[in-house]
Amino acid sequence: MKNILNRSDLRIAILDVEASALEAGSYPIEVGVALVRGASEPIGVGAKLIRPTSDWLKTGLWSKSSEAVHCLPLERVQREGEPVEAVCDWLNGLLGIDTIVASDAPRYDQDWLDTLFTAAGREQRFRIFDFQILTRDFSADQHHHLAYLLRRDPPPHRAAADALRLTSRLMETHWGHPPRSEPLVPNPV
Repeated sequence: MKNILNRSDLRIAILDVEASALEAGSYPIEVGVALVRGASEPIGVGAKLIRPTSDWLKTGLWSKSSEAVHCLPLERVQREGEPVEAVCDWLNGLLGIDTIVASDAPRYDQDWLDTLFTAAGREQRFRIFDFQILTRDFSADQHHHLAYLLRRDPPPHRAAADALRLTSRLMETHWGHPPRSEPLVPNPV
């Protein structure tokens, strides 16, 4: 089977979500995407802060310990976050149905995306896969090298930076060189 990273007919993205807490009742506060464009192309990176809905603020859970990890105070997310509808439209426009979207925590990220899309009254047009779908054809040496690179480079716990970290180390392991990155150009919806 041809490695999924070598297929020119597929778009690949890594997605990460930061949340208000890790427990039940939490809600998404930031989503980040790193888009793989090919071996010699820069990784496109983008993120959106998500303004909590009034329902989330009333009934949701905000954890000070989670805030200490991602360093996003509730006041900042409320002030700078974008409406849930705008974030869903951005994600659907960027990823759509023709992108393989991977996450290193698909169960959690999908739960938070479900919360986001439900609040926006939108349908999610992309599917989340486990990050391992991108490494299933790796040799044992490649798996060990990727694990080494990820251990050496701890997650920053911000959505875009976390997505970029995974994507960069994946591409470095697969293609043998560290890739460049650049901001994603906003897509009109």
